[in-house]
Amino acid sequence: MYLGPFYFNTKEIFLILAALLLGVALFFGWEIWWFDPKTLLTLIVLILITKGLLPAIHNESFFVLALVTLFLSLYLPIFQVILFFFISFILFRFLKVI
Repeated sequence: MYLGPFYFNTKEIFLILAALLLGVALFFGWEIWWFDPKTLLTLIVLILITKGLLPAIHNESFFVLALVTLFLSLYLPIFQVILFFFISFILFRFLKVI
């Protein structure tokens, strides 16, 4: 979908919609089971930025990286999860997996 000079893929639209819904949940104080809403919002924004900056990445391996990152946010602090995401992303780019 083209919106001016920007092209939004269905995955980016889904991430934007997820970020908006999480923002509404934070605003109204709704509870999200198992996950911290602020951590989820941070991860969604980071995933959206990395996906938006590199549109030519392979979706399957990036999807697996995003899922592992989301599930690690259940057990680890946000700093370690963000560190894992960026180190894994850089290694995937270096090894040409993504």
